[in-house]
Amino acid sequence: MEHTGHRERLRKRFDQSGLKGFSDHEVLELLLTYAIPRVDVNPLAHRLIERFGSFSAVMEASAGEMKQVEGMGERSAALLSMMLPLLKRYEQDKLLGKRKLNTFSELAEYCSTLFIGNHEEAFYLLCFDAKLQLIREMLLGSGTIQEVHVLPRLVAREAMRCNAVSVVVAHNHPSGDPQPSQADMDLTRGIRDALLTVEIKLMDHVVVGRQEAYSFHRNDILPLFVDTPVYAAAEDASLMNRMKTEKKKCQEDEEYLCY
Repeated sequence: MEHTGHRERLRKRFDQSGLKGFSDHEVLELLLTYAIPRVDVNPLAHRLIERFGSFSAVMEASAGEMKQVEGMGERSAALLSMMLPLLKRYEQDKLLGKRKLNTFSELAEYCSTLFIGNHEEAFYLLCFDAKLQLIREMLLGSGTIQEVHVLPRLVAREAMRCNAVSVVVAHNHPSGDPQPSQADMDLTRGIRDALLTVEIKLMDHVVVGRQEAYSFHRNDILPLFVDTPVYAAAEDASLMNRMKTEKKKCQEDEEYLCY
């Protein structure tokens, strides 16, 4: 049959040059050939893009949403909805390596992978040991910060359960702008203070946008080194850090995460 030859041509093109030159609907066609045998999937690929508006939107759709499109069954929807989680797993594995994040760039990039495919705000806790090895990451909630009730004492409790020495918290702004809100500022201060009571250091709060990430630490919102057990208020942290010129300071990238 003609569509059988078309399937083989798509697969041969991919074998020879990857996805170079493939249109969005052809990429979907190629994927669908592995879930739907002996059927021309070209019309289905077009219907998916028409229904969701773009290739990326198709990839971000849930299996349930995909199955509402004529021609999409259980297997085909499962295959497509698996793509983003697989990409997320790949990116995290590649970045984490030996479970050590050494620089801000690595940390921000890793945090960004946590939110691949997310349509709503989510909040993560990353726990580190004394050698800055990542012990565990956990999703503490999703929706909005207000809806998911990310309480500072919850962060402290989970960090203690992991025997963490230091932690990083991260959340995303689905709007795309990583600039923190006043609510983000207040929450960060509360988390820092709650962790302080159990002698766990908050190294950073990373806010992930569409193209970039914002670091509270890198922007002097969190102090790098404090002699007293009482942290300075967030609005005073920048001045305090700059006054401590005799103290060792981390460079922005090369030595961002210090012992």
